[in-house]
Parts: sequence; C-alpha cells; structure tokens
Amino acid sequence: MADVPPGSPLSSAGSDVDAPATFPPTSERHPSLYYDDGTVVLSALAHDGERQHFRVHRSVLCRHSPVIADMFAIPPLLAEGSHTCIAEMYDGVVHVQMPDTAEELTSFLTMFYDPLGTAYKRFDPNTPVLVEGALKLAMKYECDALRRRIIESLEADWPQTLAQWDARRAEAVILRSEHSLQLAGKVGGRYLDDRLPEPASAIRIASDHAVPSILPAAFYQLALLSTDADWDASRANPGKHLRFGARTARWRLLDKRDLMRLVHGQKLLAGHTRAIGTDIFGLRCQRGVKGCTKARNDCWKYFQENAPNSMDDPLDILHDCMRLDTLFTDLPCAACTAEITVMAEKKRRELWRSLPAVFNLQ
Repeated sequence: MADVPPGSPLSSAGSDVDAPATFPPTSERHPSLYYDDGTVVLSALAHDGERQHFRVHRSVLCRHSPVIADMFAIPPLLAEGSHTCIAEMYDGVVHVQMPDTAEELTSFLTMFYDPLGTAYKRFDPNTPVLVEGALKLAMKYECDALRRRIIESLEADWPQTLAQWDARRAEAVILRSEHSLQLAGKVGGRYLDDRLPEPASAIRIASDHAVPSILPAAFYQLALLSTDADWDASRANPGKHLRFGARTARWRLLDKRDLMRLVHGQKLLAGHTRAIGTDIFGLRCQRGVKGCTKARNDCWKYFQENAPNSMDDPLDILHDCMRLDTLFTDLPCAACTAEITVMAEKKRRELWRSLPAVFNLQ
C-alpha cells in the first residue's frame, strides 16, 4: 500500500536536491512517465541520489503552466563554439534539469497524464501523500486549474458542512459493519483504516499548502484518536488492532503548532460533552411528569457508562440525543423528548460552526 514517498515533506525526513551528492548519482528513466514521442526530457534527483528522467510533451506542460511556458520561451544554451548544437540533450531532445525532487515531479506530471484522477480514490487515506508533490509544484508553477482539482479532491474527503459530516459518518458506520463480519477484518484485502481518510497527513498538506477548508473536520477526526493509534506501528503488527477496526493517524507528520491546536481542541470538546449532561439532561421536567426527570438522568447515565468511546465525540452524542426514541424504551415525557431533540440539534450546529475556534484555526 502506498505510503509517504521518500523525499516528500510528508515523510519523516526531507531531501535537499541542491545538496551535492556524496557519490556520482546514477540515472534512470521513469517507468511510466517516459514517452517515446515526448519533446523534452526533465530530470531531477530522487531521495536516494539517483537522477530520474521524464520524457514528456512540452505542449502539455506549457498549456497548464505559464511559468513553464515562459521557461521554454527562452532559447536553449548552445554548445561552446557551435551555432546550432544545443548544449544539453538527452535521448535526442532538450534536457532540463529541474530543481525539484524526482518524487515531486512524479506526482506533478502524473496529474497531466491521468486526467480522470484514477490514481486517487475517494476516501483513500494516502491521497494527501500522493498529491502533496503535485500541489506544491502546481502552486510553484502557477498551474491554477490543477491546484483547484487537487483541492477539490481533498475537500471531497473532508466535509465542510455538518450535513456532509453526517453523510460521511453514515458511510463509515456501514463500512465498519462490513468489516466486523470478516474474521480477519479485511474487505477486498483492506482493513477499515485503509478505506477512510487519514487526518494527520490531511492536516499537514492543508497547513503547508493553504487548504484551510479541510482543517476543522481533519482536526476533529484526529481529536477522536489516541496517540497510541499510530499508522506505522499498527501496520507493523496489523493483527493486533487493525483487524478489529482500529483507526490510526500518521502522528509523526504533525508539528508543535498542530499538537498545541489539537490539545486545545480536545480540552474544549470535553467541555462540550460535559455541557450536554448539564444543559440537556440535567434539567428537571417543567411539567412535573412523574418519572420524567429520572428518565433524563438515566439516559445520560447510559451514555456515560455504555458508550465510552463516543464520550470523546460530542457531535456523535448530540446526534444520538436527537433520536432517543430509537435507543431507549423508558423515555422522558413527550414534551421533554421533543425539547431534548431541539436543544441537541441547536448545540450540534453551534459546535460545528465553532470548530475553527475550538482548534485555534482562525
């Protein structure tokens, strides 16, 4: 399964393409981005020091990038003492050594030759890793249409509205039920964690490349996970947690500011959870219906004792508050039940709107 490409800023160690190699780098042609009818060869150093060559089409690059078009408008350098021989050629065409990494160029050029985006699947936890290089170079070379397409792909996985969050939540519940029926926890050869977006890499790419729209949902999802639920460690021993539907994150990608935002948000979310107990279930029945106040208290006691995981998820608790009749037989009076539904819906909308402030994203 794809993970962070070596040399990517989303990897644990970056690469410096400007640093001199300690040994003469070898060269190779890219296995899929080297076209016999290409009109220009771009090359770049990979993280391992090997120079990789990409034979592509100048017209394709110039159509998408005004910066690259301007670069190619400059006449190439001629060989010393020659009026016609180009100084740097490779395989019979102009050769341009790029300042970017080979990993970034692979991600970038793939987007031009994969117009339908077949490499990036919906809910794929590796999408931020796969598109990071493309997004970085799309911004650098002013490929505005490509940048918009990448951002749309990221936004499709991370809800910007409460309705979208609920739709994704419903899909996740269905996926979880599918995996729970499998002894090894796999469906189509993948664990549940391989079929849902991963928040830490989403936060990294959004923070580094100005995609603020996905940060509230990504931080909220991350806030529901333990720091022990590590992407790499879990895949080193998948039978221990992943087979049982565990969710994980690439915690190593987060910086100090990310972690401070996360801690701040978790503290405020815990306060929102406590407020549900006092503001919704802690009130007495104003109509004095016998047993109503006790029923309210019992509902909250059930949430605390029988749903420990969701206690970290006030949006989920409030969602359940809106459908008490599907969870309990002994309900508060009809008026109080309706009142709880209205209050829970209101608090839920307010909490969603406040997520940027909860995680200090403003």
